[in-house]
Amino acid sequence: MDIEFSDHAELKISQRKLLREKILETIAHPDFRRPSYSNREELFKNFGKNHLKVVIIEEDSKVVVVTAHWIAKMPKKS
Repeated sequence: MDIEFSDHAELKISQRKLLREKILETIAHPDFRRPSYSNREELFKNFGKNHLKVVIIEEDSKVVVVTAHWIAKMPKKS
């Protein structure tokens, strides 16, 4: 599976000083995932005290990272 980063994601990753390896790990092995709007999906992974949220869109045989950021706590599973 190919993974691409949108221009917005590239900007936010740089601004937020996120490590690509953590984003790729979240995509490969999320702790929790949920659908979002416009065919997007939110992936969450716990990294100690912090939780990473990665928003993706799956297109054909590739995954496009829309954005990523740290969140205070994991959302509740419904």
